[in-house]
Amino acid sequence: MQMKVLLVCFVIGMCSADKFPVPTRYNTWVAGTNNCSCSNQIETLNKDLQKEVAARQELKGTMETYVSELQALRAIVNSIQNGTKDVKRVSSTPLQAKITPEVSFSAKLSYNRELQPLDTVIFDTIVTNNGDGYSSETGKFTTPVTGTYFLFSTILSGYNTKVETAIIVNDKEVGRMYSGAHDAHGSGSNGVIVNLQAGDSIWIRLLYQGGTHVHGFYTTFSGFLVNERST
Repeated sequence: MQMKVLLVCFVIGMCSADKFPVPTRYNTWVAGTNNCSCSNQIETLNKDLQKEVAARQELKGTMETYVSELQALRAIVNSIQNGTKDVKRVSSTPLQAKITPEVSFSAKLSYNRELQPLDTVIFDTIVTNNGDGYSSETGKFTTPVTGTYFLFSTILSGYNTKVETAIIVNDKEVGRMYSGAHDAHGSGSNGVIVNLQAGDSIWIRLLYQGGTHVHGFYTTFSGFLVNERST
């Protein structure tokens, strides 16, 4: 009887094993395909991480450069502000508050003139006369203050002729102009920088050499004070 019971249990156990097989656990890390896919993903993430680190390092370097430039700019601004304060302190001092007066003139010849040697070229039309130093009646500029002046003149000759002129300071020649051309009008110009005293006279004089015709409209005389001087 006992043997029959054991036999029945054994048969039942075999049948149960066939009908209800025990599932096998699948290990994804053992499978070759899935394992390769995960490795590729890890490698891709590693590359992305390296790019991110490189980008952050580059950004850090850029920020450090900006900070350095900002500090340099701040130093320049502080220097300018300190300089402005110094200028204000100096300008508030009565001895340093003196301003160079505005002295300048420009005149032109509005018609053709026939002159004689040593005649003064009178520029009859005033363009600018700051300080009222130039006279259109005498053609002379009288310096209102002592200082360094720049003087300039352009003389146009007649057609197919020549003419020589000079810049005169107190009857002393300080510069010459030669004007002339063949089968045409010719212009000559010159400029000088001179130290003058208040009350000095400057004008343009016709010289002995050459012709006597001075062409108008293109003939000018100008000057201005560069800086005032005490002596």
